[in-house]
Amino acid sequence: TQAALKISSCFGTSVNSTIIKTLMSASPLLQTFQEELDKAVDDGFMDKDDLGSTYKFVHDKVREAAYGLIPEEDRNRFHYTVGMLLFNTIDGKNIDSIIFLMVDQINHGTTYLSSDQRITVAELNYGAASKAVENSNFAAAFFYSNAAMKLLPENHWESHYDLSRKIFLVLGNAARSYGRIAEATSALDEILKHGKLLKDKLDAYYLKIALLHTHQELKKSFDTCVEVLKQLGETIPATINRQFFVKRAEKVLAKLNVMTENDMKTMKSPFHMSLLQFYNRGCFTSYFVQLPMMKWFACRMVEISLEHGFSKYSALGLMWFTMILAGDLIYDVHAGYRVGKIALKLLKRFDANDLLPNAYLIYYSYPAVHIEPIQSCAAMLKRGFEIALSTGDIQTALVNGVQYIQKSFLSGANLSVLKKECDYQMRLVETHFQSMAKMYVLAFQETISMLITREVLSNSTLLDQSKELEFSQAIIFHNVIQNFWLGRWERCLYYAKRSSAPSDIGDLRSIMIVFYGGLSCFHSSRKGASKKSNLPKQAIALLREKGQQSSWNYQNKIYLLEAEISSSLHENDRAIFFYNSAILAARSSKFIHEEGLACEFSALHCLKYGDKKEASILLEQARDCYTTWGSQMKVASVSRLLEECSG
Repeated sequence: TQAALKISSCFGTSVNSTIIKTLMSASPLLQTFQEELDKAVDDGFMDKDDLGSTYKFVHDKVREAAYGLIPEEDRNRFHYTVGMLLFNTIDGKNIDSIIFLMVDQINHGTTYLSSDQRITVAELNYGAASKAVENSNFAAAFFYSNAAMKLLPENHWESHYDLSRKIFLVLGNAARSYGRIAEATSALDEILKHGKLLKDKLDAYYLKIALLHTHQELKKSFDTCVEVLKQLGETIPATINRQFFVKRAEKVLAKLNVMTENDMKTMKSPFHMSLLQFYNRGCFTSYFVQLPMMKWFACRMVEISLEHGFSKYSALGLMWFTMILAGDLIYDVHAGYRVGKIALKLLKRFDANDLLPNAYLIYYSYPAVHIEPIQSCAAMLKRGFEIALSTGDIQTALVNGVQYIQKSFLSGANLSVLKKECDYQMRLVETHFQSMAKMYVLAFQETISMLITREVLSNSTLLDQSKELEFSQAIIFHNVIQNFWLGRWERCLYYAKRSSAPSDIGDLRSIMIVFYGGLSCFHSSRKGASKKSNLPKQAIALLREKGQQSSWNYQNKIYLLEAEISSSLHENDRAIFFYNSAILAARSSKFIHEEGLACEFSALHCLKYGDKKEASILLEQARDCYTTWGSQMKVASVSRLLEECSG
């Protein structure tokens, strides 16, 4: 019984039936292993589950005592012997079921291995690492792949080239996902240094580009991607001629318009699949550093697919193309929506659940948000966040997460709930060293904290330090939001005017900057600000255009702008009509914060005409809305106005 207890203790607190059966067939000395375990159960040292398939120590102290029966100086060899018994006996078809337990035992005795055995055990560790990646256990994958690397001989790139490349690739991937950036960089650079052919280095290049992006080396990430595409035979232009590109995109759209999903033949060429992978990576990176190139890459992805067949990466190409259709280059939102739906069907056809987070990110951040309710888009972005997180794709998870927070915020979700979501994502970005995502989450943390308690954490340093136009635009968005809700109208206008023009990829954030900037004009202390600025006209024109696609998302905003315009022109009846319409439309669309805003502005209009009674009713409604929203700051502000009305 002691021998059975010692062996069982090597596997932790329990030992399963696969281990038991394998060991029993490994040696005549172990044929009675299960009988001895049954005796251990009778003696009170172990428990057996109802199926009789797993034996478990009754307490950790019992397991420690059993392990203590093995002399300390003999433990590594004991583990190694048990592991090799398993390896020499297990059927190859069943090795996956015990690979982690088996390799853990063998790794205790690497000093006992011959040169040939070191290669065999390196292969076993590689297999365990690959299995761990499949299970999204990147900590374990890093441990096993690192162990495999250390077992390789000094001249391994010459003597064991294929195995070396596989081990360093899984090590680079695991280290990247586990947050071990230095180790990931070193592993990938080894492949790029020693790879004999370009095709041997493509996977390493792909991971390196993603790694550079994650850690905000965006220009280097973009340049590396372009260089690889050139090595693959692609011609990448230095600049994009807008007029020529529009014609090219329209030509692609015309072909898509006459195609059905059944017309989309499956791509057979691995080479063109690789091309699409790098173009997809290029789209993601160029969005932040060179937006025109993102559109060029997207168009090229669809062209390749139209010519050579469709794959799961073609679906992402179609998704990127929808961003062009949602913007003002072509502005055919319904075409973009239709193309996006086809892309989702393609992903289902190719059973590409691993790419759903990428697809959701593009689709529900851009084209869909102009047709579907913002709340629905937020829910799908949260789903993308959850799927990516479960598969270990931390970067895609966090970008989905930021977009989920943004859409939820703009739809009036409860601020306390959003603050908890931001805090959770901040822990993730810090755990995984995602420096770029951290800036976006931090910006929302600051804005939401300000709206809850009025406490403002300055993000001006972030704005000054940001080298990327995209993030500078994000900080401008937050400054517009913060100053608008604080009632600092001139500051809101200042930042709104610093914003770039509404994005030609249909960016909701840019639309909201124009909306809040337009409203601020009517409350600015500068005489005639609303007449001198083009923002109100720009805002109403833009929102009317968007409102044709989605009255749910935009109609209340149109009504509120119309009300403010009418109020500024002293058209009392017209103003009251539009304020009431804005209140009802916001309530219908469940935009609780904008319902409160419409009530508040309507009350200010009533006060202008001396109607304190109606103003008080409206302010009470506004206070109720802001309470539900979770903005203590706005509740306090409206309460002060109510006191003035009753005074």
